Amino acid sequence: MAESNVESENTADGASTSLSAEEAEPTASGPGHRPGLVSAADAGRRKPPLSTYLPILGVIAVSVAVWIAARWAFGRHEQAAGLWSVASFAALAGAAVSVAVRQMMASLCALVQIPVTPTGRPIVPAVATAGLWFGAVMIAGGDAILPAWLTVAALSVWAAWIDHFTLRFPLPLIRAVTAAGLLLGAMAVVIDQDPAAGLRAVVAGAAIFASYLVFAIITRGHPGLADVRLSFILTAAVGWVGWMNVASAVLLPNVLAVIGVVVTKVSGGRKVRGVEFGFAPYLVVGTALAIALPAGWWML
Repeated sequence: MAESNVESENTADGASTSLSAEEAEPTASGPGHRPGLVSAADAGRRKPPLSTYLPILGVIAVSVAVWIAARWAFGRHEQAAGLWSVASFAALAGAAVSVAVRQMMASLCALVQIPVTPTGRPIVPAVATAGLWFGAVMIAGGDAILPAWLTVAALSVWAAWIDHFTLRFPLPLIRAVTAAGLLLGAMAVVIDQDPAAGLRAVVAGAAIFASYLVFAIITRGHPGLADVRLSFILTAAVGWVGWMNVASAVLLPNVLAVIGVVVTKVSGGRKVRGVEFGFAPYLVVGTALAIALPAGWWML
């Protein structure tokens, strides 16, 4: 997340931050203390109540409804063109879902002292979610993996949006999106009777998670540990499609991040010496492109 600082999950059960462990100061005011940051001990005691996650059940329910409609449309028309109406409906539903979970995102951020200002700007996450839901329906059709893709997309977009502004996002959000993605992925394996795809997804997610983790340790925080955690479920979503797509999911986020840094430095001129940026947006965009683009496009 932060290019110049060690990024760590300084709050074991709270928020990821681009500050180093020495910079993560308690929230208590006093000499030498800055308010607004939460210590690891405080964050460990701050557990969101289960009711906080209820909106995720709504996301899952809407995702399943979209999948049922897509399955019906695909079976009736037997071609992708028949999915356009369902995809358009999915885009509207995705935007509505994104706005509906805004309060949950604000609650999770407030719990671990992350500024909630980004959650007051739901337009961009709503538009991004609408686009991802439209594309997911057109790509997956009636496949049972569709609810998992839709749910992961809706929650990950918010993680990326918060990360863009604060260089942090709540670890409970990562746990929630991972649990929901795995649950719906398991459902897809059972319904489509495709254990090979499910195994490939889990192996891909675990392999990239381990690779990012080792790289983060070697480079002391590039990427941050929260990004490492998020990479598991995002790569697993790509892994359902195929190994060549997984390779794209490794390549694209890093290429996009490099381009983003270069553009920032060039546009900022000499005033910009170091660039701090959230890596989660690049992870989400890179994952979406890795699923949408033809396998092995980068070898052409």
